Amino acid sequence: MIKNLFTKRDHRVFPGLSKEQAMQAAGWFWRSRNFGVNYTSPYSLIGSQFYTRLGLRQSINVWAAEEGKDVGVDVSFSAELTDEGAAVGLVGAVLVLPVTIAVGAVSYIEYENDAQRLMNEFWGYLQGFPKNPAPPSGPAAMPTWAKEKPAPTTPQPKMCPLCRSILDSESVFCKYCGTRL
Repeated sequence: MIKNLFTKRDHRVFPGLSKEQAMQAAGWFWRSRNFGVNYTSPYSLIGSQFYTRLGLRQSINVWAAEEGKDVGVDVSFSAELTDEGAAVGLVGAVLVLPVTIAVGAVSYIEYENDAQRLMNEFWGYLQGFPKNPAPPSGPAAMPTWAKEKPAPTTPQPKMCPLCRSILDSESVFCKYCGTRL
């Protein structure tokens, strides 16, 4: 079972760009963003990236077609929740429903914002490709929702600098040697 969270579609026309250039640029761009890319025809490709920790798969479809003297490019971007992600969500919903709903809403907004950011970056890259036909430079930015959350740090116990005894956090003097803290 795969549940589609959302799909975004967009179409842009690019003068001065060939279908071949559009597809070369699309392959380079989406690979640089850590998508596995497969060409389904000379002028279309599909790609996906999977975050196992979340059970989320992002997919893209790109098509290029001549529109008079110009080239039209269609992009479809979707996020899908896989079985693994649905199971994690179900367990969370049973245990802490209010928190799950709040976190789910924030996550959906983050997914959607990330999709829009990626599509905007792609359109910008494609716009400049005829002038600079090179792969994108720099590492891809990881979406905020896919980053590992830092482990909570446990507070270190208060320790006497003189005798190294462990003290209560509100202590002003060491109860063992009397040193002022």
